[in-house]
Amino acid sequence: MPEEKVDRRLDLRGKVCPYPTLETSVTLKKMATGKVLEVITDYYHACQTISDLMREMGYPCKLIDGENPVFRFIIQKT
Repeated sequence: MPEEKVDRRLDLRGKVCPYPTLETSVTLKKMATGKVLEVITDYYHACQTISDLMREMGYPCKLIDGENPVFRFIIQKT
């Protein structure tokens, strides 16, 4: 998955459940296949819910900076 090529960024800092997961899902549905989405969140529980959703949807998802107060996901719509 090309981490350096991000087609769209979604900054969800300050938003809590269910918004990080919901907005990630809605944004991915609008994106074309093959495009890469970067999601930025500071909501700890989103680490699990976004990862679970991507697994369900079958999209490759990489958590970056998982030990920091701000989490970044790189997701490729397949």
